[in-house]
Amino acid sequence: MMPTVRQDITRFVRQEVRGCAPCAHGGRIAEYTDSDQSVIDFSANLNPMVLPDIPVAINEIEGIFHYPDNNYPKLRAVSADFVEACSRTCGTTRITAENIVPVNGSSELIRLFAETVIERGDSVIVPAPTFDEYAFQCRLFGADVQYHDYSKILELSSDQISDASAIFLCNPNNPTGDLIAGGDVGRLSDRCSDAETFLFVDEAFIELSDPTQSVAHAVFDSDFIVVLRSLTKVFAVPGLRLGFGIAPGAVAELLNHARLVWNVGAPAEAIGRELMGACMRGDYLDRSIALIRKERGYLMEAFTSRGFSPHESAVNFILVDISSTGMDSPEMVEQMAGNGILVRDCATFRGLDGRYIRVAVRTREENRMLMRAIDAMTAVG
Repeated sequence: MMPTVRQDITRFVRQEVRGCAPCAHGGRIAEYTDSDQSVIDFSANLNPMVLPDIPVAINEIEGIFHYPDNNYPKLRAVSADFVEACSRTCGTTRITAENIVPVNGSSELIRLFAETVIERGDSVIVPAPTFDEYAFQCRLFGADVQYHDYSKILELSSDQISDASAIFLCNPNNPTGDLIAGGDVGRLSDRCSDAETFLFVDEAFIELSDPTQSVAHAVFDSDFIVVLRSLTKVFAVPGLRLGFGIAPGAVAELLNHARLVWNVGAPAEAIGRELMGACMRGDYLDRSIALIRKERGYLMEAFTSRGFSPHESAVNFILVDISSTGMDSPEMVEQMAGNGILVRDCATFRGLDGRYIRVAVRTREENRMLMRAIDAMTAVG
């Protein structure tokens, strides 16, 4: 029997969805788990510190047998306290539950922001290189994406800012590891507020860099700023899918109205609350930052001594120029995978090419294994 000829279904979906392709990401460990060789994943930027002790049994998870409270009062309250504890400020105005938008991972907040704010034909400004999801999600809603050099994003003219509906800023930036001082981001926020242009600041890595540089408290000075936080990076739990946005009260209310109902399940909420609570009760963040700083220094020296050109980083990953090897990034990624090490090919980042890889900062033992794999690969080359 001949198969039924079907018409082109793409004619019946929005034009922004036709032909769109998902962004490339690290952490693709499932592609290599069928092999006999174990792998160490340097392609995902996660905290190398072991988790704080959170003994949570499934049958103890509050609310697992009922629909969640879509207002998430406890999760939002703990998230607000976590932001305050991380920022270590002593101001009189504090982030509260009313400023929090709970989401199923940081990528959901990017999508939620885009579908709430972006109209077809709007212009948005995205730095390059940076996380690809900002441009991808905005294009899905018909935006015209304007790219600007990340290192010059603070130099945007008043006309460029006012002509845009939104500006995105990843701080610290993925994949370069650059951290812009909070005061400078605050001044950009003021300029965006004056122009009535939204500033979306992705602080997914701020807790592992310098939390005092957060601009979370700018939500009290502007109606046009949204700050993203993720538990994925700081607690190294990418499978949990939990994060939150911080926004002015009125904006947070709109985003909470627009988000999917029950978007955070009871297990993620319970574990997330325990993780943030345990972190606030101890010195987990301080120990994490110290470990990352020490091991980042080790990797920077190790790469430099081998003729590579690592980019100075303020966080738990390093962008590395591999030109000296004579290999391009796809070739190096494949060869490293053959040695049980996954690294991130950065050719998919706008503004970069096949000269760059990104590696996470991990424990000393794992970092030594990375360098041994590099030595074995370059020796063969």
